[in-house]
Amino acid sequence: MHTSAYVVFNPASGSYSPQRTERILTALQRGGVTVSEALFPGSVDEAVTVVRGLCLSRQQPLIIAVGGDGTINTVINGMVEQRATLGVIPLGTANVLAWELGIRSIDGAIERIVNGRPRAFTVGEATTAAGTRRFLLMAGIGLDAAAVADVRPAEKERLGGLAYLLSGLRQLKEWDRSTVTVSDGQRSMACHSVLVTNACHYAGPYRLAPQASIFSPRLEVVPLNLPTRRSFIRMALGLVLTGRPPASDGWPLTEGQLTISGGKAVQLDGDSFGAGPVTVRLIPAFNHLLC
Repeated sequence: MHTSAYVVFNPASGSYSPQRTERILTALQRGGVTVSEALFPGSVDEAVTVVRGLCLSRQQPLIIAVGGDGTINTVINGMVEQRATLGVIPLGTANVLAWELGIRSIDGAIERIVNGRPRAFTVGEATTAAGTRRFLLMAGIGLDAAAVADVRPAEKERLGGLAYLLSGLRQLKEWDRSTVTVSDGQRSMACHSVLVTNACHYAGPYRLAPQASIFSPRLEVVPLNLPTRRSFIRMALGLVLTGRPPASDGWPLTEGQLTISGGKAVQLDGDSFGAGPVTVRLIPAFNHLLC
């Protein structure tokens, strides 16, 4: 068990409050974890720099990310490969990672940190014209990324996860019929949109790729063939009402890199990351996660 930790908060998050911060720090201390420092970076760039500095100046530090999936993504982008252990206290809107790990409360997350065991986890790394960035959960290219880019801050603050649904419905108004080509050098496929996923859950409780796991040394390529609005509505309703993922001609990516052509929108772990073309590579055993 780690007896000390660095705790990274996102003070810009809608879930942040001084009272909740104090509760989390107190609970960690009561569980036997000494908080070496509570960190409140003012921007994504500052958070990345702070986390990277901890990895380079400390011996296998335990870095606890407190916030939504975007905050956790920021922390993994600051981490140096195989130089740290990650703890998570999910407090976001969709909390896909919380669903992935079976965490249902702050207390449950802290219990994992206090009594959990470290497991090596995989990440993906995407490169677009916007730069290179890692993702823990998934990269989306096409429809879902366009919906993420169109989410309105006021709607998100007022409606939470429903803001993404509203944005998705807006995408139906002007349907994009174009396709992208996905290739790993061995096979290639044309499709409307594609998810490259490291997690089985999508948008919270929905299991889009049941075979995926952040602890497996592979990513799942999930092409989405959506030629019409009706095909999208049918897929979405099937996923929500039955819990069954859509039929897919997908495949696992275990080595090399994946290329996705075209100029469709890209999202990583629920945050926009420019537009394609995009390349994705796998980083197995990136670091360890207490779970």
